[in-house]
Amino acid sequence: MVVLLVMGIGVVVFALWVVVFRGGYAEAELPDSVEDVHLRRVAEARTSALCPGAIRLAEKERVCGVAAYEERAAAREFWRRFAAVSVSVERDPVAALRELRGLPDLLEEALREADGEAGVAEGGHRREDGR
Repeated sequence: MVVLLVMGIGVVVFALWVVVFRGGYAEAELPDSVEDVHLRRVAEARTSALCPGAIRLAEKERVCGVAAYEERAAAREFWRRFAAVSVSVERDPVAALRELRGLPDLLEEALREADGEAGVAEGGHRREDGR
């Protein structure tokens, strides 16, 4: 019983030592430089500018279905790169800006492919209805 009491006191003393003495020497995170903040804001603005087109693409994909999505390479590539940019904006804005270079063109290509698929899907529904 005494051994457990001594061990318990030892653990508490060690925990206090870690909190009090080690806490003062912990490395403080350096604030972001002005350039990092600027690059992050530019990357966020460019990513946000793609959102309306991405929403349109998602709506068209919903109409076309999953099978059509798997056939469209531009849409798959757009979503892969858009997700990568969204994740890296905060962590590495330079990489995000690099990845954003060709993304608007890829989005337009994916939208054109989706327009073609949506037209085929709507035409198919009309024929089934007899119109």
